[in-house]
Amino acid sequence: EIGSASVEHGSWRDEMPDRLLERMAHDGVYLDPTLGVAEAYSLYFAGKPDGLSSSLVQQVVSAQMLTSTREFVGSGKSANPARAEQFQHALNQGRANLLRAWKAGVPLVMGSDSGNPLVFHGHSLHHELQLWVQAGIPIPVALQAATVNAAKLLGAEKHIGAIRKGMDADLLMVDGNPLQDIAATERISLVVLKGERVRRSTLFDQK
Repeated sequence: EIGSASVEHGSWRDEMPDRLLERMAHDGVYLDPTLGVAEAYSLYFAGKPDGLSSSLVQQVVSAQMLTSTREFVGSGKSANPARAEQFQHALNQGRANLLRAWKAGVPLVMGSDSGNPLVFHGHSLHHELQLWVQAGIPIPVALQAATVNAAKLLGAEKHIGAIRKGMDADLLMVDGNPLQDIAATERISLVVLKGERVRRSTLFDQK
């Protein structure tokens, strides 16, 4: 009613009503469910440092942060079974709302809310893609939510979000076909930013 362009997180507690989804679809209001945050908190409160051994996490997170995070979460100091169960429910509800929103024609956009515990910059969006596909979202729909739809929501679709003449030459080349295996987006071979090759090794130098 106040003209929001998007709804962040959706609802992790309740089923989003059909009437609301219909209105979002009609008005072009995007949904960004951030499933990865709900999953991360369920693991955090369960005392499970899952995902820290991921190849991409190992590349983009400093060794010091990985070690301290693994030690803290693994120590059980973050453990809270009730909260872990609460966020597992949040993840399940978020998945269900996302799937219903897609079926209702709600425009979807992908975000990560990186910076939360176990939600790391540089890896989290790739994992979010996998969570969407696991929830039943077709791979092309998930990829569009992370690219062209995100550009549209930002009002930057004339410059980024697609591969087309006149657009910024921002390219992520991967080893494999994401349309067959969404996890292929994590196997990054080359990054091109505005037509210039990015030397990835220099991005991870810790100073």
